[in-house]
Amino acid sequence: MLNKRFKAIALVDFDYFYAQCEELRHPEYKDRPIAVCMLTAKDSGAVASANYVARKYGVKSGMPVSKAKSLASDLVVLPVDMAYYQQVSNKIMKWLQENFKAIEQASIDEAYIDLGEIDKDEAERLGIKIKQLVKESGGIKCTVGIGPNKLIAKMACDSAKPDGLKIITPNEVDSFLEASKLEDVPYIGHKTVEKLNSIGIKTIKDAKALSVDELRKLFGEKRGIMIYNFLRGIDERKLEVTKKRKELEKFVSLKNKKPEEAISEAARKLYERLSGMSFREIGVIVILEDFSSKTKSKTFKYPVSSFEELLSASLELLKSIMSESIDIKIRRVGVKASRFEKKEGNLLDYIG
Repeated sequence: MLNKRFKAIALVDFDYFYAQCEELRHPEYKDRPIAVCMLTAKDSGAVASANYVARKYGVKSGMPVSKAKSLASDLVVLPVDMAYYQQVSNKIMKWLQENFKAIEQASIDEAYIDLGEIDKDEAERLGIKIKQLVKESGGIKCTVGIGPNKLIAKMACDSAKPDGLKIITPNEVDSFLEASKLEDVPYIGHKTVEKLNSIGIKTIKDAKALSVDELRKLFGEKRGIMIYNFLRGIDERKLEVTKKRKELEKFVSLKNKKPEEAISEAARKLYERLSGMSFREIGVIVILEDFSSKTKSKTFKYPVSSFEELLSASLELLKSIMSESIDIKIRRVGVKASRFEKKEGNLLDYIG
């Protein structure tokens, strides 16, 4: 049967979301390179999002603002406005939830959708429908990847950016994976690829020759098994439609970043993941070069849901940790939120 039915999962990803939101409200910057940045001073900070015009110059997320400006002389640098982006996201997510039964919002600009048992033609129609819904509800272009599980949906989506639609059926998974690079597989990061390269593993096909025991020895029990499965397109994770998390956290490696830039990036990623949830407690975790850690936390008297308060508290806690040691060598930093509370409806949520 050529058009066989399969259980399909879609991932919808709003393209270069922050920068695209800014394009919406700043039509005067049409066709200009735009970078939305976490600014700590006039020329200090890091790029959070860049539009595709800026990316052609080499501007990308995580890059220092000064370097981004040197690459694109007419770069439009705008500060992050999380409240505005969250408002746009909320409106789109609400429309998607009204049109599909099971949705997992993965971040401020990503959502997995259970499409049920469909064939490839139906998958294409639904993918087009999703793109139309996102455009109509928020004015945003998006990319949609559809596959038999979350892993393949994510990889299909990544390979179709920007403004694309890609469908991978179960019988296409093997050929799709073998045409992909090791670093294209989610959760197989740069360090993992380096380690595999060091033992002569260059491609997904090479990596599949390793047994699960060999991968467990290389990367540990849990991660080794995950890599073994992902290399074969196996992913049994279910959509987490109703989540009751006790805490959420995000970590960022320093690499060439200042601690303040890294903590700002971690706070931004955490805020995206919170998707508007209110919280009463925030913590900062600092991982040192010797892998020991230092933590500090702050409890608010009231539920907090704004990015500004999250970022301000994160920077305050980081400063407190760093003040305790003169020669502190930091490897990674993280921000976590806990003690979640249900956010009451705001009049703004129901307007326009």
